[in-house]
Amino acid sequence: MNLSEVSILRPVFAWMLMFGLIVFGAICFQRMGISQMPDVDFPVVNISLRLDNAAPAVMEMDVVDLVEDAVMGIEGLKNVSSSASQGIANITCEFELNRNFDVALQQVQNRISQVQNRLPSKLYPPVITKTNPEDQPLLWVMVTADAGVPHYNRASCKTPNLSDFLLG
Repeated sequence: MNLSEVSILRPVFAWMLMFGLIVFGAICFQRMGISQMPDVDFPVVNISLRLDNAAPAVMEMDVVDLVEDAVMGIEGLKNVSSSASQGIANITCEFELNRNFDVALQQVQNRISQVQNRLPSKLYPPVITKTNPEDQPLLWVMVTADAGVPHYNRASCKTPNLSDFLLG
């Protein structure tokens, strides 16, 4: 005799079983601990490079390409993105979540020191930092007023709830 036969022959039992599962699920749901924002460290390394008065094309060819090629072989590297502007270049290296972050940072530093002699001599020492996208703000809000500072103070002090402030 399977569950469908029992449910057809004894519908009250089926209803009680269903009700019991619903009550048990509701109790478990109330007591279950869920973190809405779990603490996850995303292994992201940012490399900042600076060369005074260098054009973006020069930064790309002489600096970014060399550093990108050096870090490409690191184990667990998921994504590399870069941007170059007048005298400044940023390279972002994103690693797999299961990768040991400190070891990855050390390997990035080692790879950059290996290509240091091929980089331009006037390049400032590269700044290598750990970054966590979770530390960035979720929302930037800009408040302006014609009357000046008093409105800004009122907006920041009298509006504890951001949704009240945005909705008017």
